[in-house]
Amino acid sequence: MRSSAHLVASTFLLATSLVARADVIEGSSTTLLAAGQQLRGAPAGQQPDLVTVVPFYELIRVSAREIRNPLFQDLEISFSGWGSADLGEVRWDAGTSGRLTGDVTTAYVLGSLLNRMVQLRAGREFVSAGAGRMLQLDGADLLVRLPAGFSVSAFGGAPVSQRFSSRKGLTSWNPAGGDLAWGGRLGYALALPGAVGRGLVVGVSLVSISDHSDPVRQDLGLDFRVQPVDRLSLVGNATYSLYAERLAEFNVTALFTAVRALTINLDVRHYSPDLFLARNSILSVFTDTNRTDLGGGVRYQFTRTLHASVDYHALVEPAEVNRTELGGEAAGRAEWERHGTVAGGEVTYLKTGQRGYTGLRGYGRLGFGRLFVAADLMKVAFKQEVNGQKDSLTGSLSAGYQLANAWSVVLAGRAGVTPFFERQADAMVKLVYNSVVRVREVK
Repeated sequence: MRSSAHLVASTFLLATSLVARADVIEGSSTTLLAAGQQLRGAPAGQQPDLVTVVPFYELIRVSAREIRNPLFQDLEISFSGWGSADLGEVRWDAGTSGRLTGDVTTAYVLGSLLNRMVQLRAGREFVSAGAGRMLQLDGADLLVRLPAGFSVSAFGGAPVSQRFSSRKGLTSWNPAGGDLAWGGRLGYALALPGAVGRGLVVGVSLVSISDHSDPVRQDLGLDFRVQPVDRLSLVGNATYSLYAERLAEFNVTALFTAVRALTINLDVRHYSPDLFLARNSILSVFTDTNRTDLGGGVRYQFTRTLHASVDYHALVEPAEVNRTELGGEAAGRAEWERHGTVAGGEVTYLKTGQRGYTGLRGYGRLGFGRLFVAADLMKVAFKQEVNGQKDSLTGSLSAGYQLANAWSVVLAGRAGVTPFFERQADAMVKLVYNSVVRVREVK
């Protein structure tokens, strides 16, 4: 794995010396054991092999909060990571030819200064990198709250690349690419009298990612949220690629509460899929240039336990050169919930070019104190055959029990018939532990 290991290590050398002063220590662990089938590649004209994979996962999260110190307010240390082992055949997508792999997800120190006007975080973290995008980073970010509703934030560091040794050498699944990332946002917030949340929030952001000085992504962004009256909210963002010199995305959503039980939303989104990938990604050449989604929906709360919603979007997609074609996407859902028991169903429809499908889904959950049982069944009918099949049927069944002393266990299984598998089945066992320890009472 390629990462800024020295930064993560130095951050946590400091962190471990402070943990003993924490008032609250919170930890959780999740153990997963799954078993299923996976296809293996085969020469043209031959049937691919179907092998059994049994991956074992361990996910750990630990945080220490309210750490006593003379400088920072709200000082916090957080760590999360995972490891896995292949007990059966090695998965083709495990990222390594060996049976063991793992990574550090987050590892940072967070604190505030000057009566919480300044917030600083350093280590491995996720930062907001433009309008509606996130970036995993080895570095630091800074937030400064200024008078009159203004704020400034900035970040810098190395994008985290999950690179593992494989049979073909060094392989990376990093969607950001590059070895240097930096950016920031200037924000403004204005509160208006009336309902909670009414007002204006707007921000302008800049993000730059490069790989050995070669631009990977250079974006200028705009985001806003405005609630001019109590029942109407407008939310939107836009991203302009400075390198490509064209619009990467813009979307606007209007949410209107007509009456207490009826909510109406209208939205429009225009985007270029190739600009969501790193400029040096080979996958960018396989994407279309422009797409537009336009539509909305309604949601009605019949009673405190029953609600239903309907949505429809027209899809304007590229076809031949300088031409577009019109498709559509629709969904309807109804759900009933009471005292931990849930029952629902939905219908989905998609038409894009000559392709499309109609889907039917039913799901439910029953709770019996510490025990729950859940089921999900979905049928899909394709407009055109996929691998010689016109439909698919998949279902899942799970059960969980809340054990004593912060432990819980979940058993789940899934089976189905799809165009990619004549028969598909897998199972999973999950053991979860969550604990919060208050070292002393905060005075």
